[in-house]
Amino acid sequence: MTPAQQTSAGVAEGFTIQVFGVRWQVRPVGIDAELVAHLRGLWSRATVEPDSPGPAVEELVVAPHPEDLQGPKPPFVAFVGTDPEAAPYALSRTVTMHSIHRRRGTALMLHAVGVAGANGRTVALVAPSGTGKTTAASRLGKPLGYVTDETVIVEGDDRISPYPKPLSIIVDASRPGHKEEFSPDTLGLGPTPADPTLGAIVIIRRDPAITVPDFELLSLPEAMIATIPETSALPKIPMPLARLARALCRGGGPYRLVYSEIADCVDVLIGLTEGPPAGAPASPEWEHLPDDGRQPLDTPWTTVSWDSVVTRAPWNDAVASEGEVVVLHDHVPSLLNRLGGTLWRLSGDRMSVAELHTRVVEDIGEHPRSNALVLEALQALVDGGMMQIVDDPAAGDR
Repeated sequence: MTPAQQTSAGVAEGFTIQVFGVRWQVRPVGIDAELVAHLRGLWSRATVEPDSPGPAVEELVVAPHPEDLQGPKPPFVAFVGTDPEAAPYALSRTVTMHSIHRRRGTALMLHAVGVAGANGRTVALVAPSGTGKTTAASRLGKPLGYVTDETVIVEGDDRISPYPKPLSIIVDASRPGHKEEFSPDTLGLGPTPADPTLGAIVIIRRDPAITVPDFELLSLPEAMIATIPETSALPKIPMPLARLARALCRGGGPYRLVYSEIADCVDVLIGLTEGPPAGAPASPEWEHLPDDGRQPLDTPWTTVSWDSVVTRAPWNDAVASEGEVVVLHDHVPSLLNRLGGTLWRLSGDRMSVAELHTRVVEDIGEHPRSNALVLEALQALVDGGMMQIVDDPAAGDR
């Protein structure tokens, strides 16, 4: 019996895909052979020979419902139901979820569209879910190459592991939660490069009210704070903020693009696949401030006074640029302004508030309320858990 003759009572032939830098052996259980053939076609850009050289293979069982499986539940399984229109999107979501799980701690993962020039230089367009990334991929992927419509995986050497999944498109506005899958070949998208590299990152936002696209450079701290929510498992990778800062500065960035119609931005984005814009300023300078292994102190003081001695609390990672500091503390990012960032940077060693005030004035300049502003900023840092009071000699007098 050939696969085309098999039914849900038979065993349809599976297929192997390579995505995210991982490999899946898709094994259908109780799935109609016609649907399996359709799924294989949708994933044709990612299909590889099972025995070809590549990353480790894990089995992904695809079944209609949990009751269709016998024995223990497999480690990786996709339940796709019996509706042939809904099953492809269910599979895409599960492949994405399981692939993210397998890559935790090994790569920078951006919620982004990836489009590439003929040279393989890839522009990652970062935006939240539901804001037009797939529309951008379907439009930009025609003059450019298609890398992904959902997740850009940046390896440690700035190579990109493609995710040429079928595009998930809302075809009925009255059913925003229902998406249909279209293969990139059906949509006429350009080829997926064999060995793409990160060319630039652009934070995108659609605004129907504007008439001319607004393409601009961002400060690195602003770009980092905007991008961090659009990452997966960022704190799990080594030196996460440094990895993100380096990626954002590729190609002269970081960039932001606000547009009404993505079709108006084709020339700008094609240009970015060729290199930084002509006459663009140099990328911002930044300093990496890695965790130094310190431990939290058990101290009784929580209110900062002029006599307090303070120091940094433990942190996960930090990047300083343009007078501001992005700190990852308890795996939560914070943006410290010029004053807060200066205080935090100066307090790597134990330092009195009076000495910190003197150093801040030297760095930032005089201000008529400098005493109060320093105390207020330090209190906010202590309350936020980013600094700690290690001594307060005058506390007994108060």
